[in-house]
Amino acid sequence: MNPKTIIASTLLLSAVPAIAGTTAPTLGDTQLVTTTDSGWRVGASMYGWFTRLDGEMVLRGTTVPVDVPFNKIFDNLKFTFMGLVEVGKGRWSFMSDLFYAKLEPATRNQLGTFDSQIEQFIGNFAVFYRIVENPATHLDAYGGARVNWMETDVDISFTGGRNFNESADKTWVDPIIGLRVHHDLNDKFFVRALADIGGFGISSDITWQAMASLGYRLTDNASVGLGYRGIGTDYTSGTTTYDVISHGLLLGLEYRF
Repeated sequence: MNPKTIIASTLLLSAVPAIAGTTAPTLGDTQLVTTTDSGWRVGASMYGWFTRLDGEMVLRGTTVPVDVPFNKIFDNLKFTFMGLVEVGKGRWSFMSDLFYAKLEPATRNQLGTFDSQIEQFIGNFAVFYRIVENPATHLDAYGGARVNWMETDVDISFTGGRNFNESADKTWVDPIIGLRVHHDLNDKFFVRALADIGGFGISSDITWQAMASLGYRLTDNASVGLGYRGIGTDYTSGTTTYDVISHGLLLGLEYRF
């Protein structure tokens, strides 16, 4: 592995078990929902996402290959926060999905010493409209924005005396459109899926997401779910490029009342 791969942890965007992963509460299979007498629905979702990262970054003309396997995600994680809230009434709902992580990856090998500090925030905001609704199936279309902020400080001292120091602070917003579906297989098992695409060259050249999961109802109010999710982002601004795919297992607990 190229030692500069350490910078790739910047991609934690989707790289740690995350709460709220990117654009819909169905991502999580962990959902808390309250329905009031007025017909309003209020929900909060949480889930774990165990991922690996593949791709590359470019900082000031230096290409950094990305290869972060599943078993390395927690090694350098210092702090993370994730949360999602969705409010709806009738066929409409609004979702806000927030993610923040701070890492301080450091390593040393025969090629040199590598130290960095990475902070990243991702906010997904979307409006959903239910286009199909029956007792077994719900199909929603959604559109919104994915807000990204990344700050990276990197210090690499190569064996032989060459040094590489760089800082990057980037914020960008991508429009997104997508679909999500929930289908009950029977009174115990259900499946969920979503897919979205965005960017369209406005900020990122392209950003996309896909998820599928299988859920099991433990009680009328509680269920568990297991699935798989992938997110890809190809963003370039000046001398900074962020071209990474994050993918891995989802595991969640859902409660409704």
